[in-house]
Amino acid sequence: MSLTDLMTMAKTDKELRKRIFTKLWRAHPDECFQCMRCTSGCTSLKLLELKPHEIVLLVNSGFIQELVSSDIIWTCASCLKCRERCPQNASPYNTILELRNLAVEREAKIPEAYMKAIAQILETGLTQPEQTATTRDMQPQNREKLGLPKLPYANDKFKTVFMKILGG
Repeated sequence: MSLTDLMTMAKTDKELRKRIFTKLWRAHPDECFQCMRCTSGCTSLKLLELKPHEIVLLVNSGFIQELVSSDIIWTCASCLKCRERCPQNASPYNTILELRNLAVEREAKIPEAYMKAIAQILETGLTQPEQTATTRDMQPQNREKLGLPKLPYANDKFKTVFMKILGG
């Protein structure tokens, strides 16, 4: 469902806004002055129905439930460019993470691709599985053949810390 559909009858939720702001004690979305530097560097911009600065604006306005119910919060690539570019420490990334946490807490539908990525990280510690490269001669090469070191895989300590970060 698109955010436009969700916004037609929307009412602001000041309590949810206050809750999000309390959790964002380092980032301050209310200090965003809409300079759009976050949006100009966004790697996921073409996938987003809303631009990062617009997401912050909606949170500031109290339209949290509508964002939590949409797929918009799951398309962020978590590249952190918005955090680097923001002159006000009002990065959309932190806001999007809190919206994701709220969505999980409310048992909203989480995209399957996102869940697969989390499972991959938990299993191996990597965001993607190891891949083979193909040379110009069409010969497959793995890390060992290329003389690259073995990748460290996730151990129990990593898994414990990762689950703690995820809130599990």
